[in-house]
Amino acid sequence: MSQISLDYKSAHRYVREQRGKGTDVRWDGWDMVFWTPTRHGFTNKRGAFRNGRWGMESRVTVSNDGIWTVPAKKNVKHSR
Repeated sequence: MSQISLDYKSAHRYVREQRGKGTDVRWDGWDMVFWTPTRHGFTNKRGAFRNGRWGMESRVTVSNDGIWTVPAKKNVKHSR
């Protein structure tokens, strides 16, 4: 699986850029939290109610080296 590794500065830039492309990503402390709407969120342990809808959350935590490793296929939107 392809991944991107981000340091502190590039992680903040990444979150800002992804929000601009429509991805629901936010900071929760030091974790990046991605939210995707789905009807299955109601019954799933990773489910979360956000913006009036159920969806699934996935978290990317920072490593001890200060690096966030984001799964590119799942959490990266490219501009067209």
